[in-house]
Amino acid sequence: MNITYINPVRADINAHLALLKPAFAGLELAKEEYQFCCDAVRNKQAGLYQIKGRDVDARFVGIVTQDNEYLILALTGRGLVSAAQSIIDTVSGQRYRAIKFHTIKSGMTRILRRFGFVVSQVTNDTVLTLDLEGC
Repeated sequence: MNITYINPVRADINAHLALLKPAFAGLELAKEEYQFCCDAVRNKQAGLYQIKGRDVDARFVGIVTQDNEYLILALTGRGLVSAAQSIIDTVSGQRYRAIKFHTIKSGMTRILRRFGFVVSQVTNDTVLTLDLEGC
């Protein structure tokens, strides 16, 4: 599985960012959340990555919080179970405290619970956290 950083100065950055839109479907403030994500990538506050492999073609955006946690702002594409495992494996080696992911999608919650993410509710969405300090 290959994880490639998508540099925000690439000529095709808008096409890559447009492929993230499905990750925001169903959110109350989808347009604003999507714009925040795009701005964070363009300003190099967050990283946009593409994961490619057998039956996998996904993109995700991650940002490091002040608490040294890796927050996934968006994850979308094909082969998300395999992509999630690759993200976990890669991020685990970076000495972050945890990986966090917010979602309103029950399917994503089911996928991430398989990997040991703990679920908590915050207003209208679910926060999934994988503690990495014990790794």
